[in-house]
Amino acid sequence: MGFLQKIRRNAIIATGDFEQIFGEFTLPPCPEVVLRLTEAVQDPDVFIDHVVQILETDPALTSLILKTVNSAIYGLPGKVSSVSKAVSMIGLKEIENIALGYALKSAIKDPGLEHFDFSIFWTDSLYRALFAKYAANALDVEAEEAFAAGLLQDMAIPVLLTEWFDVYKPVYDKWSSSEQSIHEVETQRLSWNHCQAAAWIAGQWGLPDLMVCCTGLHSASLDEIRELELDQTAVTPVALSSVATQAFRSSERARKLVLNCSEAGIEKDRLFSILGDVEEQLENMAVTLDINPVERQSLMEIIKEAQEE
Repeated sequence: MGFLQKIRRNAIIATGDFEQIFGEFTLPPCPEVVLRLTEAVQDPDVFIDHVVQILETDPALTSLILKTVNSAIYGLPGKVSSVSKAVSMIGLKEIENIALGYALKSAIKDPGLEHFDFSIFWTDSLYRALFAKYAANALDVEAEEAFAAGLLQDMAIPVLLTEWFDVYKPVYDKWSSSEQSIHEVETQRLSWNHCQAAAWIAGQWGLPDLMVCCTGLHSASLDEIRELELDQTAVTPVALSSVATQAFRSSERARKLVLNCSEAGIEKDRLFSILGDVEEQLENMAVTLDINPVERQSLMEIIKEAQEE
């Protein structure tokens, strides 16, 4: 079976039969401009002028792109004042990722619940996106796709807490007071998990199969990823990014991150370099999306303390 067939097969498996599970589920709407942009970017023969025409139909997205491109994230030598120049300078995949951040910010709303901190959700989402991108660079796999899937991987959680409050709230509360991973609690209680739900949403949004696959498999173990023969793809850094934000919760999980990264081919020195890059860029990215990131101890410090225990 070829690479693309494997990606497509596992993207389908990851989404599950959510047409039936969520018969009356209200899908968070992806802005039309982002749907059109994603479709255009998947066309290998697309012209930049066509992409620019799509972007310029949405002033808010256009403004965000220019704000992001002129931020410290890219460190460009001069001010970029046109969308056309922005697309030319940073590329279609980067523009698509900015648009997906815009889509997520537009579509995902705060459930407003006591045990759900929307600021932590956004901080973790940005952290995972950046970690997945830098880890993908270290592993020489698809960095932009890894960034997008890292950003989107937990998007189903606030949606489930809003749309399926009676069913999902007890599951979320159980996880909040548990040492288990959230996908383990979900699978025990519901027989499916938020990874599959997020993959289904990504599929409904028309995102590429690789993004859907990465999103649906973000809680898979490295052994499971190898068995699916997807270890040389963006699936691996996205799965590592999921472990990275879990590492903030306990010393055991911090040690697990180091072991998993080493197993994947990222030794501790390179891991610390990645964490430094993530923490340096997190604030810049948060500013462009008007998000207030949660201040917390450096993950490098947590790992060092965990290994001394």
